[in-house]
Amino acid sequence: MRLRTLSYPRLRGILGCAAALAFAGCGANGSIAPATGSTTPARVGTVHVLRYLPTRYAARTVVPDGSSGTGPLTYFKGPVLLKPKVYLIFWGYKKYGDPDKVAPLLEAYFKSVGGSGHDNIYTQYYDVVGSKTNYITNFKGQLGGVWFDNRNPEPPEPTDAQIADESLHGVSHFGYDANGSYIVATPHGRNSQGFGTTNCGYHSSVYDSANLVAYTYLPYVPEAGAECGADYIAPPKDESGKDEGVTIIGGGLYGASITDADPGTAWYNVEYGEITECTWKGIQNDPFGKKSYTTGSLYSNATQSCIQAY
Repeated sequence: MRLRTLSYPRLRGILGCAAALAFAGCGANGSIAPATGSTTPARVGTVHVLRYLPTRYAARTVVPDGSSGTGPLTYFKGPVLLKPKVYLIFWGYKKYGDPDKVAPLLEAYFKSVGGSGHDNIYTQYYDVVGSKTNYITNFKGQLGGVWFDNRNPEPPEPTDAQIADESLHGVSHFGYDANGSYIVATPHGRNSQGFGTTNCGYHSSVYDSANLVAYTYLPYVPEAGAECGADYIAPPKDESGKDEGVTIIGGGLYGASITDADPGTAWYNVEYGEITECTWKGIQNDPFGKKSYTTGSLYSNATQSCIQAY
């Protein structure tokens, strides 16, 4: 079983290689290449097993603007989310608070992204089952559900095993969706260890019995400030400068989970990472219907470049 981790070089010296036991194989220009390692249990003593250690957004280093190269993604025969849906799990938000209104921002953002030119970038990617090639689709209405989970006390610094476990509670609540991206968002002051110093969030996968569950961990991003995208550019009318990182990181991780649902097994570049390899390049305020949000670019194999729409 392979262990894969990576970081995304950020403009203005924000992102680069992460320094922690969970990160391995730090390569040139701030990228992290695949390494070998063991799996991590999501629920000890059950059949729920975390397939890979997470794919992460790393936090601030001194990597200069645009220093990291990019390259085409290779298909490694793993799963993608062909008809992607987002399931938002706000874990402990009502108990611990949401002073920056992250929850309504995420709901509005994911209600808007479906059918956009930005999300159309995913449609050039596919999976192959048997002899059939299946392309990712881009449709309106990709927000599958919202759940404020207050029955399960959230620990002060949730581990990845606990976050993976919470994503499975989300599966129990919403039902299993093979095309679902289950996002576990933690509230004000309840972030995982290393948030804002070694990472700004991540996506990974876990097995619930025989079912692969693609999940994302989204900490309370505004609390990291500029380390995770705050005040990156002048904000659009539908977002504040303080919470720009919420849509940059949340949107990027959604794209990574769509095109590489089981990290490192679908669309991946062994040197530069996933479709988000250039997320911190060309940040701009993108239109999504009548709304606009700060968004990172994604890598396009069709154009061999970082783009904002396709």
